[in-house]
Amino acid sequence: MPLFWRYLLSQYLKTFSLCVVAFIAILLTMRLDEIAYFATLGADVGHIAWFAVQQIPYILPIAMPIAALISAILLVQQLSHAHEITAMRTCGFSLGDILAPILVAALLLSTLNFYIISEMSTTSHLGAGQLKTQLRSINPLLVLQNKHIMQVKGFYYDTLGPSRVGEYAQDIVFFSPNKHNNRLNLLVAKQLHATPEQFTGQQVSLLTSRQRHADEPETLIIENMQSSTTSIEDFSQMLEKKIWSINNDHLQMAQLLVRVDEARSQLQAAQSQGKTSEVKPAKHFLYCCLSEIVRRFSVAFAVFSFTLMGLAFGINISRNHSNRGIFIVIFLAALYLIAFFAAKSFEHALIATTLLYMLPHVIICSAALWTLRRTAHGIE
Repeated sequence: MPLFWRYLLSQYLKTFSLCVVAFIAILLTMRLDEIAYFATLGADVGHIAWFAVQQIPYILPIAMPIAALISAILLVQQLSHAHEITAMRTCGFSLGDILAPILVAALLLSTLNFYIISEMSTTSHLGAGQLKTQLRSINPLLVLQNKHIMQVKGFYYDTLGPSRVGEYAQDIVFFSPNKHNNRLNLLVAKQLHATPEQFTGQQVSLLTSRQRHADEPETLIIENMQSSTTSIEDFSQMLEKKIWSINNDHLQMAQLLVRVDEARSQLQAAQSQGKTSEVKPAKHFLYCCLSEIVRRFSVAFAVFSFTLMGLAFGINISRNHSNRGIFIVIFLAALYLIAFFAAKSFEHALIATTLLYMLPHVIICSAALWTLRRTAHGIE
């Protein structure tokens, strides 16, 4: 490896590593509310630490492109201010030769970012969700006292008296859907108390209905209990309606490709059998899977395109310092981010999603290459 390659790569990767660590710390701070909520579920220190660690692979694909952009800008600005680019070009190196090691490193980092977003990030996202689900099943009183979760599950829960999260509650009103008919079950209790093994209620009243056959009249059931004790596992069965499912962003690339094949098979079967009502949902499902693949390629390639953008607009060949390149970088990065988040709303439309994910890369690379060509000819 040439000496100046080692020099450029060491400077680029050192700044890149520091930026990644800084962005991980910042983004972890932004996710402290989720970590704090996980801690309130009754997890021990080991589980809390593991849950926090699992956030890092989910953050890295976002941090790496921004870190690559900052690293590239700082590197070429340093080379410009120290006239090192001029010295290298005097020795016979073209601008492409000077920037080649950085672009090669960025391409390798893009490959690494694709692996992270396709394999590590999906596994950590799924593992974090499973940890939260496991803790909720251990202490269902925590679930009952979370109104957002109850709304998602279709339940209503309120306490009219004092309560302590995860331990006890007084004067409870609880509505739950009846699994056998379109009715609600009502449970009123003076006090509910949760321990690691048991769920205890005092002065509990239950109002429900039963209908064995469609032609049979409904039977109203009212049950009053001075004291009721059940195991945590038995009580959790009532709350077993899942609040999350295996989404596309939970799947590794091989699993996602299998889901794509299944979606294609469903679409072809619906079209061949003439089931027009099933064609649209099958096509929507297929397009969502393909959009997820395009999204992963877009995030992975962002490391390379952002590096190229930073190299192109960070070089200063003028005697007068100008911030014009920085403003162009901010505009192009904002354009990519706006298109990226807008694409999530059009994932059922594959062409629109692909354009929103990939067109900003085309614009960024075209503008960067055009700028580098002008810079190589001494044009500001």
